[in-house]
Amino acid sequence: MTPSAVKMRGLILLLVANAVPTTVLAGPVPKADAAADAAPKIITQELLTNKYPVPVGSAKTFLKKMDKILSAATTESSEAQWAYETNITDANLEKSTDASVKFNKILTDLIAEGATYKGNTADEKRQLELLHLMGGVPKSADDQRKLATLVGEMTGIYSTGKVDGKPLDPDLTEILATSRDYQQLQDAYLGWRKAVGPEIKPLYEQFANVSNVGARDGGWPDTGVLWRSGYDMPVADFTDMVEKVWQQVLPLYEQLHCYVKGKLAEKYGKDKVELEGGYMPAHLLGNMWSQDWSNIYDLVIPYPEELAIDITPALKEQGYDAVRMHKLAESFWTSLGYDNLPKSFWKKSMLVRPADREVVCHASAWDFGNDDLRIKMCTSVNGDDLYTCHHEQGHLYYDHYYRHQPAIYRDAAADFFHEAIGDTVLLSLTPAHLSKIGLIKGNLTASYKLTVNAQMKEALSKIAILPWALLVDKWRWGVFAGEIKPEQYQDAWVALVEKYQGLKRPAPSAPGDFDPGAKFHVPNNTPYARYFLAAALQFQFHSGLCAAAGHKGPLHECSIYGSRAAGAQFKKMLAMGRSEVWQNAIKVGTAGKYTEVDGGAIREWFGVLEEWVREQNKGRTCGWVKE
Repeated sequence: MTPSAVKMRGLILLLVANAVPTTVLAGPVPKADAAADAAPKIITQELLTNKYPVPVGSAKTFLKKMDKILSAATTESSEAQWAYETNITDANLEKSTDASVKFNKILTDLIAEGATYKGNTADEKRQLELLHLMGGVPKSADDQRKLATLVGEMTGIYSTGKVDGKPLDPDLTEILATSRDYQQLQDAYLGWRKAVGPEIKPLYEQFANVSNVGARDGGWPDTGVLWRSGYDMPVADFTDMVEKVWQQVLPLYEQLHCYVKGKLAEKYGKDKVELEGGYMPAHLLGNMWSQDWSNIYDLVIPYPEELAIDITPALKEQGYDAVRMHKLAESFWTSLGYDNLPKSFWKKSMLVRPADREVVCHASAWDFGNDDLRIKMCTSVNGDDLYTCHHEQGHLYYDHYYRHQPAIYRDAAADFFHEAIGDTVLLSLTPAHLSKIGLIKGNLTASYKLTVNAQMKEALSKIAILPWALLVDKWRWGVFAGEIKPEQYQDAWVALVEKYQGLKRPAPSAPGDFDPGAKFHVPNNTPYARYFLAAALQFQFHSGLCAAAGHKGPLHECSIYGSRAAGAQFKKMLAMGRSEVWQNAIKVGTAGKYTEVDGGAIREWFGVLEEWVREQNKGRTCGWVKE
């Protein structure tokens, strides 16, 4: 799925965000200490110093101690954050902040101690380097608490925001997805930004400053550089790789933008859609952030007379609910030869929105250690959420198969790998597969028109996301570097939306506006470049896995459902965790087909659509002002 979902883990996010995902069916209100009996020992100073003494010069013994400490500390802190996100109260915020500060103290002590060792083997040296990269936490205990409190407060504002009594999920999201009333769409779009942005802005300014203090305390010039330092390559090379992929996919996005703009002009009128500079309005694309345009598929479908690829009606008619949707997603993973999700998943997850309390509805996957895996999601019965179920479970299967690694390796080879796993499986939910499992009705006959329709449906999600996934961190890198000052926050954001998405805000900004705060990942401080790279990587994984499955024919027709060979190849990579550089992991996951992130597989998958849409755009003026 797209970044409407997020993978959250205490081991990483507590350093830069103070956030961790939750999962609740609809059971009792979770308490801050609800998982005490299931969690490892509470971390004490005895555990830190006396129980696992470190002989001077023994990196091996230090890493053994570190593994025990990080495993237990992560679980303890994650439980406190889970309690807050599944029951937003001041008391739970205070407890989660305390837990985060405690974790950060443990971590900073480990980082300082780890810096005294060089390691004798390649494995020891990698573990010590990854520990160093977990830095960025301020040395000051007061600043640690302030950082955790600010992120908690911003997340709380975002998660409880309402427009005329309507929360983001499901009400405002539903309006953006289904309404075709220009003014209603504009009111919802601007209303959400006004409801949360201005209140978050002063907190974010404080947060950026304190976050940079932590980065500098750890030896980095700013938080943006710290984020870009964790990719097993120089920062400049990482930035170049991102730009290379963007240039590879930009021609396809420009053609999609041009075609969609023309269809929206037919619906709403050229005067409202074809704006000066080549832009189109941001609020007409079916999504609060214009990052996923699939909800306007009905307005842009190439061949309306063909069988519709819309599984929402079938889900509702067949009586699907949240649990059944997650069970269906699980059945795809088990068809690859993978284990069932642990029984605790079904007991501890939050799969529907509780009626009796405020929660963070944003979909997320959580790993508490010891194979305690959960999802926090306010599931609605629709196609988008079924895809999100598959995506979030992808995170959990990654967690499940690298669980035997040392704590420092219990993570993705790179953060964009974690986001790509579930989305790789989504590429196998082809029309033929959806028909096979009963979610597309009628006689499905493969044809050119059906292929164009299906690829358009996918492009509205997987191509539309690309510029958005790039600009969010472009903005934050500028903020952290001091290139974007607080008084420039809003204007710089609007300029990036125009430059990369080719979209225009439906009304000029007002003093105090802070549109970045209207996207969960900004107040929650979740890095976003991962989603851009994952959008490319998933097609590379799909290509490699289809080869393992023995698929013959166009890449877009391949489904790896039921292929134990493809499952085994993927599992081998999943089990590596972060024990090797991501360049080695991609080689394993694709059986040597790829060694770097590349946009070529996207263009290959969408080849039929790109040829078709270029033909439709003949005679139109495509593109927009990108200054």
